[in-house]
Amino acid sequence: MDEAKHECGIAAISIDSLNRHPAGGASYYLFKMLLQMQNRGQLAAGISTYYDKRREIMKKYVDLGTVNKAFRNQNKEGHIRLLNKFEGTKGIGHVRYATFGTDNLSLAQPFERTHGKINKWFSLAFNGNITNFTELRKSLKQDGYHFSKNSDTEIIQHLFSMELDKDRTNDISKIFSAVVRKLDGAFNIVFLLADGTLAAFRDPHGFRPLVYGSITGVTAIASEPVALTNIGINVFHNLKPGHLLVVKGKKVTHKKILNNRQVSHCMFEWVYFANVASKIDNVSVYKTRWRLGINLARKEKLKLNDDFVVVPVPDTSKPIADAYASALGIPSKEGLIRNRYVGRTFIESSDRKEKIRNKYTLNIPVLRGKKIILVDDSVVRGNTSKKLIDYVKEAQVKEVHLRIACPPIFAPCFYGIDMSTIGELIANQVRDKKDITKKPSEKETLKIIESIRKEIGAKTLCYNSIDDLVYSLKKPKNKLCLACLNTDYPTHHGKKLFKIAIKNMNKTKQERTYEFHLT
Repeated sequence: MDEAKHECGIAAISIDSLNRHPAGGASYYLFKMLLQMQNRGQLAAGISTYYDKRREIMKKYVDLGTVNKAFRNQNKEGHIRLLNKFEGTKGIGHVRYATFGTDNLSLAQPFERTHGKINKWFSLAFNGNITNFTELRKSLKQDGYHFSKNSDTEIIQHLFSMELDKDRTNDISKIFSAVVRKLDGAFNIVFLLADGTLAAFRDPHGFRPLVYGSITGVTAIASEPVALTNIGINVFHNLKPGHLLVVKGKKVTHKKILNNRQVSHCMFEWVYFANVASKIDNVSVYKTRWRLGINLARKEKLKLNDDFVVVPVPDTSKPIADAYASALGIPSKEGLIRNRYVGRTFIESSDRKEKIRNKYTLNIPVLRGKKIILVDDSVVRGNTSKKLIDYVKEAQVKEVHLRIACPPIFAPCFYGIDMSTIGELIANQVRDKKDITKKPSEKETLKIIESIRKEIGAKTLCYNSIDDLVYSLKKPKNKLCLACLNTDYPTHHGKKLFKIAIKNMNKTKQERTYEFHLT
């Protein structure tokens, strides 16, 4: 429902030569991989490639918009020309949604630092959020580094520049180790050095997924397995938290360079962000969403009959709705048809209802005269839910009920999801402000849900509980990040940012928490 946005997907590729691969080599594969991760960001896309047979050993290309738009895929000749221009044997890629900074082209990744020495010339792309951004920025400024962008990727770029300038060993694992030890938060990184070294690192908490695999002549790394299967790599491995993978020449190595902290996989990866066909840390996204639907069905108290129709909110909630309907023996139908050709525009109406009309078409024959049970993955700010319910009511339905897979969200995220202030969350807007800093009791939660129901205009409203969610994820509770549900932040600076969010929750200007304390 476009209420929570994720910050990015990353990819990396190494091929043995340009001879046995499609035109563009690395650029071709990166395009295909990024296209499969479009769900992780639609603001911008970019690649950086390496080829030692050209004058510009490293070349970077970025553009705003979807992957197809950025890579000119609407024009066959232009598309092939672009892939050939940025051909290479190694490369990294990125799709972006901004949780920090604006959406101008200067913030599109990868970021590149050019240098006269090839062992100091590099590109990198990043997925996550650095929670100790302010402290690192202040320290780097004191060391003489200049900041032209309000981006945590620039922090990481400067840290690598610093370590490479000091390095005398050309040991990429030592350089990475020195950089990542300074970071707090979520930080998956792909990195390309102008001597042809390719590297990928997964943060020690494992907030975001990162997978790798190989077939003859090709090694690939990506945020999601679907990016690998699309280029023919059907056997893949999860890069373990705190581990670095390095491709140098034809040799692939991986090892732990940072001791695992408490593993804290983001539950939202399975609930909302990841491609439904992906398997994240050995757990199927599709099966997880199916189990979430079954759990919702077990909680159902409505007396169901032939008047009821289940309608998923496209697209992530379809498996949830299908499972819910199957368990209860009622039909799940496409009452909302998503317009897949709208895309993102630079001039958008501020009217949320108009946006919903542009995005969804009411399937009147399915809806009219029925009692509708809308099923969605989550409610964050509630504005879209309210307008969507109003929209469905225009189809002359009898009732609209709402069922939500994810438990109520009470706290901001500082690890890569665009919901970083307390006041923007509908669950906090309807509760007593004096209790806002702690997870509510079960009784209080029921009162809050009832208040949300009234606010958004649903006949009834039901959520899964945290226990339902953990059961569906098939992961131990202590291996998941549930901070947005229970305020239990797994990192030191995450806890600090939550205190800042509490302090600033009554400010009239709802800046992101990261931006409250820039110095």
